[in-house]
Order: sequence, then structure tokens, then C-alpha cells
Amino acid sequence: MNPLDFIFPKNLYCASCGRPLPLGENEFASLCTDCVEQIVWITGRRCQKCGRPLADENPDERCHDCLAVAEHSFRRAFGCVLYTGLAAELVRGMKYRGKAWYADTLAAFMAERYFCEADPETGELPAYDFILGLPMSKRKKTIRGYDQAALIAAGLARRIGIPYLKGALIRVRETDVMSSLSADERRQNLAGAFSVRRDMIHCIAGKKLLLADDVYTTGSSADACAETLMSAGAKNVDAIVFATGADVRRTEDCPAVAESPGQLRAKGPT
Repeated sequence: MNPLDFIFPKNLYCASCGRPLPLGENEFASLCTDCVEQIVWITGRRCQKCGRPLADENPDERCHDCLAVAEHSFRRAFGCVLYTGLAAELVRGMKYRGKAWYADTLAAFMAERYFCEADPETGELPAYDFILGLPMSKRKKTIRGYDQAALIAAGLARRIGIPYLKGALIRVRETDVMSSLSADERRQNLAGAFSVRRDMIHCIAGKKLLLADDVYTTGSSADACAETLMSAGAKNVDAIVFATGADVRRTEDCPAVAESPGQLRAKGPT
């Protein structure tokens, strides 16, 4: 059993609004129907690199941010929902308000996205040897009391049946707060910030890895981690995140629509 089940038991109350859940209602994410309907799933045209929804005026297969980058170190990324409204509140609650149990809710959404990536003809799912979380600094973990990416990665691994590789990827130096930094400044800020533990390099060599995190902004964190893992001998690195921004800064330009998890999976990859 997940230790967080003792703190906030699933399937009794909505993890967001606290409303009692009818038996079996949205069991996968511990959210009531009203809350699930407030979350905007990413559907339609998506960036083939980072997974964010493409703006209608963008005819390319990549978003504006990815087109501006020479090349990402990760192979591709999967985004689940737009970072807006309740989705953003879930992330902020998990990161800044001590609601560690939200990590499992985020992991449930991410598992739905993973299952939607099955090949429509063969049903084959993307293959990975391990799932890793994007590591946070020791200082932040001490202040927060937990590593949210590690909780997300462990929850995702449990749901999709891919082993969680704990502690292999580590953050070796503190970095500046990145919320106000540009994409280039973020990349400079993260240069040399991650490393693979020497005693676990053999676990990385030749492996296909899936890196899990809560939010994708510019891809600089995923890039830095993927570059570190590839340098340690990984075969390839993909990333999966709960939330991402739109192709353009104006949310109204985004073609995403709100759908239930069941509807999303029924439609298959888009």
C-alpha cells in the first residue's frame, strides 16, 4: 500500500475539494467529477518534441519554443494537461502547501497519458527500462519535507508497471529560482547541476529511460537531466509531465479541450 493512503485515503473524499466520492467515482485519481471536468486535457495537434498543444496558427510539427532550440537532449516528451485552473492549483498545492498526496493524483493522470500512447494498430506501449524522477535540491527537500518528483515517479511506475529507479540521478549543486529566468538563462542555470551516482551508472548504461516531473516550462530541466543520463550511457531518454503551457502565451489560442480520462483513452493517441 502507498504510505500516502494513510494520510489521505483514496476513494473516500475528493483530493481537491473534499467532497465525498460515490463508490468507484474517478477512482483512479481520487477526484470528483466536477473537479476532473475543470482540468483541461491536451488533445489535438501536439508538438512532436515536447508534447504541448500546437497553436492553430503554427503549421509546423513543433511548438514555437522547440523551433527556437537547436535540439533537445531528450528524445520526446508527453504532456497530459494544460497548466491552468485546477491543474495549476494541484501542482502549487503539492509543491508549496504541503499536500504531498497530490503527487499520486498527478501520477494517475500521467498514467492515463502513457496508456494513450499505445500503437493504434498493435496496442504496443512505449517501452522503458526504468522511470526516474527529476531530482530536487537537498535544501528544498529539507524545507518541503519530500521530493514531489520522486513521489510522482514512484506513483507512475506503480500504475504502468515499469520499475522506478530511485536515487540514480542526483542534483549536485543548488540553482537559482527559475520562475523569472528566460529559456537561455534557465539552461545556463542548470549547467552541471545533475549527475549520475557512480555506483549506479551500470543501471543506466544502455537503458531506455522515462523522466517524470510535474510541469514542463521551457524543457531546460528535462534537457539537463537527459544530457546527464545520456552522458552516463543511457540509450535514450523521454520525459513525461503532468502539466505544460500552451504553444503561445495566450491560453485562448490553445486548441486543447476538456475531456474525461475515459474519453481520452477511448480516443487513443492523437
